[in-house]
Amino acid sequence: MIDVMRVGDVEVLALPDGAADLGSRLLAGEDGPEPDWAEFHERFPDGFHGPEHQWRIHNTCYLVRSRGRSILVDTGVGVGPYPRYRDMHGELMTVMREAGVALEDVDTVFMTHAHPDHVGWNVDEEAGRPRFPAARYLLGEPDWREFGGREPPPRYFQRFLQPLDDAGVLDLIEGETALTGELTAIETPGHTPGHMSLLISSAGERAVIVGDVLTSPFYVSEPQRPFRSDIDVPQGIRTRTALVERAEAEGLRIASAHFPAPGWGDVVRLEGRRWFRAL
Repeated sequence: MIDVMRVGDVEVLALPDGAADLGSRLLAGEDGPEPDWAEFHERFPDGFHGPEHQWRIHNTCYLVRSRGRSILVDTGVGVGPYPRYRDMHGELMTVMREAGVALEDVDTVFMTHAHPDHVGWNVDEEAGRPRFPAARYLLGEPDWREFGGREPPPRYFQRFLQPLDDAGVLDLIEGETALTGELTAIETPGHTPGHMSLLISSAGERAVIVGDVLTSPFYVSEPQRPFRSDIDVPQGIRTRTALVERAEAEGLRIASAHFPAPGWGDVVRLEGRRWFRAL
């Protein structure tokens, strides 16, 4: 069963690529007073595991249909095994088939950022070509400079990103960029320099696909806490705090790849505290 969310006239399909119980926590002791983890275990039983409050990470991609366009947001870990996620093998291809979505149906791949768990299905390495044959691939230009400028570039960059440029299907974007009249890419840096989120606005309803600005429901309640995987931790905190405050003030529904699938819900106040309410 494929989960579907409607935002006005826009349709969003959740396409889970898999999940894994990590051996790491979101936070370490030096990140300030220990949170009341029992609250989070109770509210989000599929987001944590074990007595040490370790992270159960989900990895969901989203297919967004807007004005005749089919835009895939992120492409998961790929064939795998992906070591960081307990040698997980991605499930996106299977889930797409179950949803009746052909590779040729995707006309745009929007990468929120250039990390390996978000770009893994970009390229069909056996065939030696981009996996989505009709698609243009979009990436924030600062991420291309950051990871492509390393010497040498990361191995995953060479496997899943450089071939897109070689094939002439990569478009680098910077600043607010309209994809359709209902979809706008917005800059949300910190996790990576070129991280972008996708704002949906249609028929009076709004949502935002946040990439790794929010990696756990925990950060909706405590956005000021550092996330260790952010390249620029202070910038990550500023971006995360601003986006959560905006979501609450404007009634933006949020969708996050790493929340328990399907990963979408509202920001609400309960007894004076901000929480993520899954839908």
